[in-house]
Amino acid sequence: MIRAVAFTLRLGAGLALAAAVVIAGREIWRNHEGWAVDALGWAALLYGAQVAMLAVGWHWLGEGTWPGRGRGVWLRAFVHGWVARYLPGPPTGPAGKYLALRDAGAEAPAIAALLWVEQVLQLAASIAVPAALVLPAFGPGWWWASAGGLAAAAALALGGAQPGLVRRLSGRFGPRGERSGVSVAPGTALLSFGAMAAAALLAGLAFHVAAVVVSPWPLSRWEEGVAVFALASLAGYVTPFAPSGAGVRESVIVALLGGELGAATALTVAVVARATAVLVDAVVAAGYFGAGRIGRGLARRASAATLSNRRA
Repeated sequence: MIRAVAFTLRLGAGLALAAAVVIAGREIWRNHEGWAVDALGWAALLYGAQVAMLAVGWHWLGEGTWPGRGRGVWLRAFVHGWVARYLPGPPTGPAGKYLALRDAGAEAPAIAALLWVEQVLQLAASIAVPAALVLPAFGPGWWWASAGGLAAAAALALGGAQPGLVRRLSGRFGPRGERSGVSVAPGTALLSFGAMAAAALLAGLAFHVAAVVVSPWPLSRWEEGVAVFALASLAGYVTPFAPSGAGVRESVIVALLGGELGAATALTVAVVARATAVLVDAVVAAGYFGAGRIGRGLARRASAATLSNRRA
């Protein structure tokens, strides 16, 4: 049953990602006049680094929650969740990871603890990055926003990932009558938080590079560019039913940059940045599933050759 649901989710997410790739390619081609498309390669590299950093943070959390598994288990769950983000509805990314881990044999309490801590830390990192950049981006008059944001991120990370709370919450997903939950070690949570904060910074830098390529946005104002994108991403992250924050993130970017760049140019920046990220996601998904298919094919051939040699 779990495999059937996982296959349906993967198929739907794949189709949604394919549609997003078509739209992304069309938007980049339609808006490419006046700027060098190849310069977006730097933004794509930064987006790819962001995905890799999130995968590292996820792997650290996984090993701290359900130790002794190979990297393939965590990579498979991460890619399934990453692609599932393109489906509309309630958080489909965690659903994709949940189904992949259940298929790998993980118990529900361990998955619940892992997903809860991941979401808490990712939200905390999404708040911490713009809060840390408010002062250099907008000046000392915004000290209250920086201090409040950093305090909120710290409270969320320390409170939400507290072992006792995580153990109680995850225990509710165990067999009826049992309340033995799973917790995540504070050291593991701290490492994962660092990886997620680094990923948020890389994503903001990728957006900043895209803005520089397609608009008059100056390269020197990277703190402001990262802060704008981090705030827009945070808005998209907390908005339900928006696939990967689509529409919400772009609206915030236009609202924040439209006064300086003009609404049309700000919208172009938002659309091109989104399109670049979509194409990177497609490459990641195609690379993972393509490599898996090739690996399985080679394994079948090797098995068939070994069986043939034994019979001979």
